[in-house]
Amino acid sequence: MPEGDTFELTFRRLRREFSAKTKRTFLTDMQGQIEEDTDIQRILSKSRPEPRYIAVTFDRWKNDNNFSYSYFDMLLVALDALSGGAGIYKPSNQMRALRWNGSRRDLMQVLRYFARNNAQVRYRRALILPFPLPPVGQRIDPNIHMR
Repeated sequence: MPEGDTFELTFRRLRREFSAKTKRTFLTDMQGQIEEDTDIQRILSKSRPEPRYIAVTFDRWKNDNNFSYSYFDMLLVALDALSGGAGIYKPSNQMRALRWNGSRRDLMQVLRYFARNNAQVRYRRALILPFPLPPVGQRIDPNIHMR
């Protein structure tokens, strides 16, 4: 997680990118939740010398009217931004890749934390995998942006 002012600047930039007031509010809530939990702060403060992409796939609960794929994407966008990423990569439906500086277990802990605290991202199942670079598949955009 970026320290001090950089952390605030990251969330301020994200709030400018999302025009809907409800999404900006979600980002503000997310920032506050991070500030309240030292374990999550510790995980988000990890760094790696080289960028590493992690794939996340998830299912919502059946007939769950609270879960939002767009909010789940926004959560991943924020986590990617806090790790210094340039945005998530969507190779296919329900598959996302993000830049992540911790372990896959760390990411699972962070996703569980936000799922407990936010009905919009309370998923049924999630799977986290190493993401191959360059991606290999059919009818996918092979150009993942790394910086």
